[in-house]
Amino acid sequence: MRGTPCLDECRRLLALADGMARVFSAGSDANAGAKALATSWAIDGWRAEVEALTQAPDLESLLGELKLEGLALKLRRLWLRQVYALSSSYMMSPPHAQHKRLPGSLRVGYPYDRWIKPVHIEQRLAAQTPAPEGWCGRTAVFASGMAAIATILQVYRATGTQIWPRPKGPLSLHWFGGYFEITKLLRLSCDAYFHGRKHASQSGLCKAVELGVTDFILIEPVAADIDLDVFDLEAFVRAWKLRRQKRPCVILVDTSLTGPSFRVEDLCRSLGPYPPALVIEVRSGVKLDQEGLELSNVGLVRLLAPDTPDQVDRLERFEHNLRVARTTVGAALSEDEYAALSAPFFLDRDAFERHSAVVFENNRAFARGLQKTLAQGSGLITQIIHPCLDVNRDKPWANAPYVNLRYASDHDSARAFLRAVLEFEAQTRRLCLLSGSSFGFRGHRFEMGFVRGLKHSTLRVAMGARQGPSRDGVIQLFQDLARYPDFPALRKAYPQIAKNAPEDRVEEEG
Repeated sequence: MRGTPCLDECRRLLALADGMARVFSAGSDANAGAKALATSWAIDGWRAEVEALTQAPDLESLLGELKLEGLALKLRRLWLRQVYALSSSYMMSPPHAQHKRLPGSLRVGYPYDRWIKPVHIEQRLAAQTPAPEGWCGRTAVFASGMAAIATILQVYRATGTQIWPRPKGPLSLHWFGGYFEITKLLRLSCDAYFHGRKHASQSGLCKAVELGVTDFILIEPVAADIDLDVFDLEAFVRAWKLRRQKRPCVILVDTSLTGPSFRVEDLCRSLGPYPPALVIEVRSGVKLDQEGLELSNVGLVRLLAPDTPDQVDRLERFEHNLRVARTTVGAALSEDEYAALSAPFFLDRDAFERHSAVVFENNRAFARGLQKTLAQGSGLITQIIHPCLDVNRDKPWANAPYVNLRYASDHDSARAFLRAVLEFEAQTRRLCLLSGSSFGFRGHRFEMGFVRGLKHSTLRVAMGARQGPSRDGVIQLFQDLARYPDFPALRKAYPQIAKNAPEDRVEEEG
């Protein structure tokens, strides 16, 4: 471990708190409610705890890191308690004459909570990443990434052929990716009129593109499944330029896993003189956009079209239909969620890139560190899966906020036993390592059996953004476990856990 990572994070947390305080004070002269909110921002005690920790001799230790984890979560609670104090004063259907404001005193108007238009967030998203030269951009915000994708598919299916005329016949969707929730969504969305196909390899997608039979293409730059396959943009562009039919096509890219490392602008520029009718970027904004504090679910959408009068007109028609559908099906942010996302680091480009880069770096360090142990011939862990170990690892977007592992299970009970060993060792070694789902946190997590059909032989480790001693401690823990030749040897090393035979706890996939 190099430098003073825990001290650096203390300073970062103090900077985040200062930004939050400025939000409250910005509108304190505008109205009494904002003034009261600024006055009640009781953070002095928290700040004193952080500053005391910066002087503590055990700051750069595992104990110091555990204290830091608690302080980060406490800052989250303080922020949410404060912003909810404002948003909770508004009814779901507030009186028309009531003046409604976000933290920072930004005005917001709505007759019903489901009708909220998060224009302030959409403006920040547009400013974060402008449209590339020669393209026109629009932004939209939804209650979650999946709400965004579901609404986009519904609107495209219902109105796409009216906006972009094409030959009669069924629409076709082709998907390179693996996120299990999208699999479920396509089962609901696709039928005899809207054909959907998940390609087992990118070569199948490229063949369909070259034949010109694609109406809607869905791409994950890193497939969110067990294999974490890396998308080959160059191969896709070659296939695109060889298309036998130039029918209108919409391309949706889900960058939830890859964050800023996959630039949709590069895709737009690469597609030559016959660009797609529309390029859409969607990402879950709770993952890598919120400094690991998970303030609120949110789906971030960028709509990009060639900057010509007819294409801009089609873009605006699709955007209008999307916004109508968002209100109709209740896929917008609530007032509480809108208020929580007033945190100034949300949609700050520097904060987004900084947090993502450290998360990616830590997961690469874990994958490569464990790979060295497997090279010595261990048998318990059989495979380490991460884009940095993929054949396309040279791509700038060959990143992931977690590492997938496969292990040699000798019985269904091995899953529960291994989980108990990990929880025991994390507590014994005082590591910031918890069992949990998802990714993008400051601390580190693991999740047992996340793949349907492989629940008793797979494990996911999500390294967060913290670079304190737990990072190296987690790597060391898994290196130690990987040296066991099999589960009988592991059970022999942990007789008390094996004797207690913990029950298997299975987290269902939604």
